Amino acid sequence: MINLKTLTLQLIDGEPNGIKICRLTGSTLVTVVIPRDLLAQAKKLPEIPKRGVYYLLDDNKGRLRRVYAGQTVQGISRLDDHYAKKGWWNTAVMFLGPDSEFSLDVVSGLERQMIAYIAEHGSYATDNGNLPNPFVSPYTESFIASLHEDILFRMGVLGYDLDAVGESVTDDGLAFHTPRRNIDARGRYDSSAGKFTVLAGSQIDLDVQCGTKARPTQRLEELRASLRAERALSNDGGAWRLAHDVSFDTPSAAAVFVLGGSQNGWTEWVSEDG
Repeated sequence: MINLKTLTLQLIDGEPNGIKICRLTGSTLVTVVIPRDLLAQAKKLPEIPKRGVYYLLDDNKGRLRRVYAGQTVQGISRLDDHYAKKGWWNTAVMFLGPDSEFSLDVVSGLERQMIAYIAEHGSYATDNGNLPNPFVSPYTESFIASLHEDILFRMGVLGYDLDAVGESVTDDGLAFHTPRRNIDARGRYDSSAGKFTVLAGSQIDLDVQCGTKARPTQRLEELRASLRAERALSNDGGAWRLAHDVSFDTPSAAAVFVLGGSQNGWTEWVSEDG
């Protein structure tokens, strides 16, 4: 007999680097993968449960550098506070279920297991403080344990291995460039500040709109227009170039600003040694 698990993966707008919804046959738990730059769009998703747990990830091509675990009764909207106060994460992975199956005690107990696990596994930093100690009914312990196993399984399938051990791949101030479409753009990432700076002299592809046609990234389009008005973006022999450095909260925002479209900055920006 073949032991199988069947998952369905939905890609919002058909974007492989965009929002993903994952479901496992026989489970009411819904997994939502949310790139930081698409949080506003993710909050508009219909029929997403409100109660559950989540990870914030500083992810570089599947290698995790920092992880935070938390719980929510607000669904995806819980991430608004983290968006404002934690600049280091680029991806959120949420595990949400119906209130009828996920009591607050279950959610709190599951959060505790997740925090304890990331504190003991992998080579990434953790952003959680003290380990919470909620009351957990002995009648729900096995359910919580099975939920945690399900979450670890889904994280692995999605390419986020919480057990992975390896060296950090990004040093503070390391230089990057983008090879896409022969665009001559360079930047530096400061992991301590959580900022990616596109350097003066970088080429900006103004022929491609930031975001998608259906959902343009308005703030980056407005930034481009503002820089042009200030003559901080000038046409140099047919190529638009920056007159001064511009910093962004994430590498993805910087990549979208430079290249347009919908971009994953952790794959678009390449270090000088490849």
